[in-house]
Amino acid sequence: MIKRTLIAIAVVALLATSTQALGPDPHTGTFDKQSSIKVNFIKEMDIGWPFEYKALDLCAIPVYMHVGYFVQVFECHKRKIKLQQVDCGDIGKGSGDWPCYLDCEDVKIRANFEAKIGLKKEKNAAGEDIIDGWDTYFDGADVVAGDGDWHTVSVCVKAWKARLQKHSPGMEVQVGTLYVTVKPNV
Repeated sequence: MIKRTLIAIAVVALLATSTQALGPDPHTGTFDKQSSIKVNFIKEMDIGWPFEYKALDLCAIPVYMHVGYFVQVFECHKRKIKLQQVDCGDIGKGSGDWPCYLDCEDVKIRANFEAKIGLKKEKNAAGEDIIDGWDTYFDGADVVAGDGDWHTVSVCVKAWKARLQKHSPGMEVQVGTLYVTVKPNV
């Protein structure tokens, strides 16, 4: 008798908690068969005390993510341009532009979009004293494929008409900063 009473209570409790989900949607008035609860009463009859309800999957909602732009330079903090004296003809300048300097650095870049890279240079105070003319360029392509793989680009700085008289031979003086810039290649 007690087992029948407990089973009856369990069935009534289960129906009471399931009734709203089995009826029409209160907002639309329609019956959504895909999100209604289906109960196997025979399986639920084997419930002990205290009652233990099992969670049922009622609705599956897909989760999407808006993917943004991604671009990265591999170990940028380890890159360094160290200008070395070269023949002025090597950088397209004449003897009147002496002394001339040049250096290039390989930079690995990856992106999830086709990226157009650029260069921006900025002299610091020491550079204002030493460098008369300078320019930046890529030795090769300036577009990185958007495949997520690492691609190596070579960035270069050339300088001419350097004023060396205020510094001792062998000194290493930072004369500026080279920035690698990026934008979508459209």
